[in-house]
Amino acid sequence: MLVEIAKNFGTPLYVYDSKVIEERCQNLTMATGGFADIFYSLKANPNIAIAQLLKACGANAEVCSLSELMTALEVGFVPENIIFVGPCKSNEEITLALECNIYAIVCESVHELKRVDELAQKKGKIASILLRINPDFYVEKAPLKMGGVPSQFGVDLTELTIDSPVQNFSHLKLKGIHVYNGTRILDAEGLAKNMEKIFALAERLSEDWELEFECLDLGGGFGVPYFDNEKALDIGRLTELLVPLFQKSKQKNPQMRLIIESGRYLVAESGAFISKVCDVKQSHGEHFLVTDGGMNCHMAATGIGALLKRNFPIVTLSHPEAREIDHKTPYNITGPLCTPGDLIGRDVMLPKMKVGDYVAILVAGAYGPSASPVLFLSHGHPAEVLIYKGEAQLIRKKDSANNILQNQIKIKMEES
Repeated sequence: MLVEIAKNFGTPLYVYDSKVIEERCQNLTMATGGFADIFYSLKANPNIAIAQLLKACGANAEVCSLSELMTALEVGFVPENIIFVGPCKSNEEITLALECNIYAIVCESVHELKRVDELAQKKGKIASILLRINPDFYVEKAPLKMGGVPSQFGVDLTELTIDSPVQNFSHLKLKGIHVYNGTRILDAEGLAKNMEKIFALAERLSEDWELEFECLDLGGGFGVPYFDNEKALDIGRLTELLVPLFQKSKQKNPQMRLIIESGRYLVAESGAFISKVCDVKQSHGEHFLVTDGGMNCHMAATGIGALLKRNFPIVTLSHPEAREIDHKTPYNITGPLCTPGDLIGRDVMLPKMKVGDYVAILVAGAYGPSASPVLFLSHGHPAEVLIYKGEAQLIRKKDSANNILQNQIKIKMEES
């Protein structure tokens, strides 16, 4: 089916499977025993159709920009089910969040508390907020730690006193706290231990500030396996560990809203990035596949920022019997860019390939084009397709040269 889609819509393109997204949403609901509200992090894949699908699955919206907020509103997420996070919100973003009466603006510093208070005062509103905390603990097995370490995110726990951080702000309503300690976590015990500590921290701060929290956002960090040595997160085990924690919290404070955020886990495994081989060549004894989609469409696959280059799962779509082929060739797979950094796979073992064949990077549904330099060499955004109820639907057109040029403006020059 993927080859047919590639031929029909052209390459490079992303293809997403709605069934996988629906299943992952069910998994998280099960893992929390239905005691928590699942908020989809639009930054993982902000396509409006993906957000639309997740809303239909019962998820809510976590946004990080004006465009993401407008996407969520366009899809039909009610303001009560939208939160706005991020360490550098503009006045325009905060103002729209206030005008829409979203559930909470997640404030990341004392300075931001002041800004939100001032903007709320101008609007004659009381801003509902969550305070993001950078705690004194972290998730040991998180590949990327965002809390418990020096970070631009949140207020360090050591900066907080027993007094409420909003007591001097007349137009803020503190609903609770937000903690997001790490991402790409595949260890169920590590995730559960982290959340147990967040529950304890919330209870302590609630007592210190003499404030009964209306909400606790425990973040997320649910990972997916990308590399050969990684095992999928054990949802069954995670459910065994988390349900008692959430149940206990609800028994203590039945009215407190519990929030879990997820982006990567919900959408990553639904996606494949497909490109077509436009040249097969050898150089200094190595084999190369040059394709029409590289780091400009999927920068993460190049391993930028990693100490060691590891291949994402890459397969050929042109040889369905590839697993049974004994003789395979190690190929370096590149894209169309004029830079040696455009290497999306090194020594990928594939059957003999030819011009016109297709290759696919799997687990590509999160942080694909939106986290890639799509304008490198002015190629533009690739097409995106969603398989919904067995039908392949185009959910984003490939950029054309006209698209790329339309927002650029020539300067006025004197005629010679």
